[in-house]
Amino acid sequence: MLSDLLVKKGYVVTSCETGEDAIKHFLREDFHLVLTDIMLPGMSGLNLLKLMKESKPYVDVIVISGNTSSFTTIKALRYGAYDYLVKPIDDEAILYNVVNRTLEKKGLQQTNERLVADLSIKNKELLATLDMMKTANRLCSMISSTLEISDILRMLVEKAVEQLNAHKGYLLLIDKSGNNFSMKFSVGISHVTAKQFRLSTGKGISGLVASKNRPIRLDALESTKFSRYINEEDLNGDLFTIPGILSFPLRVKDKVVGVVNICGRKDGKPFTDIEYEFIAILANHAAIALDTAGKVYLMKKNA
Repeated sequence: MLSDLLVKKGYVVTSCETGEDAIKHFLREDFHLVLTDIMLPGMSGLNLLKLMKESKPYVDVIVISGNTSSFTTIKALRYGAYDYLVKPIDDEAILYNVVNRTLEKKGLQQTNERLVADLSIKNKELLATLDMMKTANRLCSMISSTLEISDILRMLVEKAVEQLNAHKGYLLLIDKSGNNFSMKFSVGISHVTAKQFRLSTGKGISGLVASKNRPIRLDALESTKFSRYINEEDLNGDLFTIPGILSFPLRVKDKVVGVVNICGRKDGKPFTDIEYEFIAILANHAAIALDTAGKVYLMKKNA
């Protein structure tokens, strides 16, 4: 009767004649709610309740009994029953009310658990952001502490690759003619490849970044869309590591003088928004440091 009433209301119901049969289904499948009589053939409903709460304490159990003694009720509640229905259940509204209230409580618990989990993830992301920003400030201070242009550029590449746990990184500078890139500093790239590298400023990912004067972040999917530019810059597959490419213009006095490329996180994941902002901060501070170093150099030269 109870099963028919619940099915009529749209619930999916599994019925069992014994506690032994019920516990097998309970352990094998996922249920939101259990209704059990106290008096069962074989295992008692109280023992069934105890076993169910020990194995899956998050599943609510409603106990049904014709025994109205306080001892039985208290024992059921101590074993973890969520509610207690007394037979005969003459009014089906009573059944629906108890089931609905129990499932609504379950839904609220699940919502709260999701909110707590989301909050935990956001807290971890916030801590990661704060840690990254602290590192960025420390590295920016290191970059700003030197007036040697070569040291500024080297630290920019090395620290970016180190902090982002990337496979490779390199810095290209535009030559005096403005027509070609040359590789000045690199990490994870052979010395021969770096020395022989030449790229027209109108080609490759770096050429695209320099001409548009804005950074590019590519994951595995986007990399296929930019495959022509990648192949132009990396003919032999020595430079770019997928997934994940960060390419930033290096600007001095609003003029693009080069491009910084960081390629492939070692954990195989694409670069995050936090890491994107991290490189942007480093590149901006490096540009400021380069401008300052250039001014100091000119002052010394003219002295």
